[in-house]
Amino acid sequence: MNLQNAIRRLEIKLGAVIDLEVLHPAFAEMPELQLAPDQYHHHGDFCRWAKKQPGGIAVCSENKARSRRVAARGRPFWGFCPKGVWDYAQPVLFEGQLAAIIYIGYLLPPGVEFAPGWNGRRPGELSRARRSEIGVYAEFLAKYVLLELECYRESITGRGKKRDDSYYLEQCRHFIERSYHLNPALADLAEILHVNGNYLGGVIRQASGKSFRELLTERRMQEAENLLRYYPHKYSIGEIGHKCGFSDSNYFCTVFKTRTGLSPREFIRNCESSSGK
Repeated sequence: MNLQNAIRRLEIKLGAVIDLEVLHPAFAEMPELQLAPDQYHHHGDFCRWAKKQPGGIAVCSENKARSRRVAARGRPFWGFCPKGVWDYAQPVLFEGQLAAIIYIGYLLPPGVEFAPGWNGRRPGELSRARRSEIGVYAEFLAKYVLLELECYRESITGRGKKRDDSYYLEQCRHFIERSYHLNPALADLAEILHVNGNYLGGVIRQASGKSFRELLTERRMQEAENLLRYYPHKYSIGEIGHKCGFSDSNYFCTVFKTRTGLSPREFIRNCESSSGK
């Protein structure tokens, strides 16, 4: 069983949400450690909703940065996000460096008043027994990841650390694919790949003819076109912009028109006209 499937099984067993903050290139290279796009981020229903609110992504990003600083000490810890959701964090240290943080939670203490304005399903209930069980399985996942990281270290021994440009471009595309709807930065990818950010940006441009930001915008626009074409009346223009990583709907419309020559509404009308609707 690979890590992706193990996480899915444990989410069902624990009634919790599990995701990883990855900081080691092995997660991009080893099939056993590769995750589904949603498993790289908090993906509970409320978390998805909260990120769409004004300033939501920034709040989550700041909280995760603080969490990373605490995790660098190497000891598991738990706490509440700014919105009141409980998570358990299990650091994974490899060769003295923080390689990943395993988050298990998306839970609330019994009887807690929760998030006015949220009409969806509440996060699960946090009990003493569940918290204890989460700690056990977090340690299990950490040990599994460490075993795979040891395999990765053995696999690269003797082949050197030199990578060609296509490798970095591929990792860039994978990184954008799993995080285009958030606020990914080239510096984050450089940290995962253990290379200088300026060097990485130059390699990406040389390999693709485009900057990291241009590749990110290109992927966001692809998603926007798909949503506008196939779900024109399910979401508002602003909601589509949020789903594609734009916190400001006016900016989304500006970028979209610059790329396509049409506003989002004009794009919808063109699609409906060409399909005979």
